Amino acid sequence: MERNILGHAQRETSGASTFAKYNFQYHWALCRIIEKHKSNCDYALLIEHHEDVVIADSLYGNSASFEFFQVKNTGKPYTPDSLTKREAGADGPKSSILGKLLSSCLGTAYESRITEIGLVSSNGFSLGQKDNKLKLDIITSGDLNKECLSTLTEKLKSEIGIEIFPENLKFIVPKIKLENQEEFVIGRFAELVNEIFPNSHCNAVNIYRAIIDEIHRKGQNTHDFTLWEKMVEDKSLTSHKVKDVIAVHTTSPNFQDFEKDFDYLATNDMKWNTLTYRKIKKKVKQIVLRRIGHVSAFDMSIMRIAQQALKSVPEEDYTDASDYIDSVVIKAKEYRIETQVPEHDDILCEILYCFIKGDE
Repeated sequence: MERNILGHAQRETSGASTFAKYNFQYHWALCRIIEKHKSNCDYALLIEHHEDVVIADSLYGNSASFEFFQVKNTGKPYTPDSLTKREAGADGPKSSILGKLLSSCLGTAYESRITEIGLVSSNGFSLGQKDNKLKLDIITSGDLNKECLSTLTEKLKSEIGIEIFPENLKFIVPKIKLENQEEFVIGRFAELVNEIFPNSHCNAVNIYRAIIDEIHRKGQNTHDFTLWEKMVEDKSLTSHKVKDVIAVHTTSPNFQDFEKDFDYLATNDMKWNTLTYRKIKKKVKQIVLRRIGHVSAFDMSIMRIAQQALKSVPEEDYTDASDYIDSVVIKAKEYRIETQVPEHDDILCEILYCFIKGDE
């Protein structure tokens, strides 16, 4: 198992236990990953883990980079003063909004792997810009005028000791609004499916409900994780999971040719009963739709093992296709496919997928 670079005690966990108050950050996070999904990116979305929203760009911990975001539902735009204001506390001044965000990122074991730090505000920002005529939805350090940048840097130097304003810190004005969060995200999922699977039919409401339920469930988990794989499994919403949910609730003509070959194999060779046929077909359909247009690094790793197993078992040694497939499954387990796909039926589906696809 891989050591989890994010496996440090978290600054706070109260946000996870009161997740119902933070629907806005969940919906904003979904919009963020929908855009990544359109770009065929792998990701693991973490809610209330070190920050409001953390997004890893890989399902493999040793190569993952991260984006850290605080998402604020505010009544008025943030100013340099409100961003750096420190309220009095029992043990001294509390962290400012910017200080709190940066303390989650700077001086950590994963600092060098953070590509973006973002403060998202539902009511935007009132910051001094080089060109105040520009209405920007993303404000970077390069957009700030000298006076604003100097004020922020000096306040942060006093609070957390930084000398240089972080270049990867961004102030983000979201497109999603408080009043129409659910409808906005449902519409984005519908657009996503249409882009991935042209001429398909999907139930965008069911896709949304399945994913928002998953993200709420994962958001409630307040545990720390020393192992990367366990954090991804128990705490994150992955691109792999989103693809599976979309596949379950989508009918696509892209599946039809594959379906004919699968049905022939299932009926004439595997001779499954109705329940087994329906179960395996559902799983295989998810794999096919998940891999249309983009095969992730995670999928490629599984496919390599399945294809290696198929090549290692000579077809000519078998007269029965079901015996051949069973032997390939055994060979794939010898090649440790269970480290990627632990369940027997899922391994079988991976073998069937590669067997039917052949050398395409």
